[in-house]
Amino acid sequence: MSEELKRIQQRARELARSGKFIGSRAIAFELQFEPGYAQAFRWIHSLATQDELDHLCSEARTRINCTDPAAA
Repeated sequence: MSEELKRIQQRARELARSGKFIGSRAIAFELQFEPGYAQAFRWIHSLATQDELDHLCSEARTRINCTDPAAA
């Protein structure tokens, strides 16, 4: 596995866990401007990855909404 792919995977999961993104499509859009995106394109757009990122986004947003009264 290339270092660029690993970096994009790590960045995608980091973005998902941030709670700032609603799902995998928004993360894919954000990542398209990063070096290494072309090498990670298939990974980013696979159904398994989309499911994983959507789940991480949902968990993060739920956690933020439950712990931050101002976020509601």
